[in-house]
Amino acid sequence: MDFWQNVLAACAALLILIAIMGVVYAIYSAVKANKQKAYFAELHANLKVGQRVAFAGGLFGKLVRVGEETCDVEVKSGAVIEVSRYAIQEISKK
Repeated sequence: MDFWQNVLAACAALLILIAIMGVVYAIYSAVKANKQKAYFAELHANLKVGQRVAFAGGLFGKLVRVGEETCDVEVKSGAVIEVSRYAIQEISKK
């Protein structure tokens, strides 16, 4: 009987540890998501004509027009493309 009580106690301790790890991971994920959301909200609010921007796919260009939902971006070839302003991942320093 003593053996099974030890096994039950070990299982309970393991389940509690896993639950604590899950809570810590959920909190970490929520904090990280909020930071990322704030970063992109600030980035998209501060877009200005003339800035060099980068997209997630590796495309770089210069903002020619900034609208409410879309932006016109001039790429190296001189072509101007219309993209969603929310597709912009960062403002390039170059």
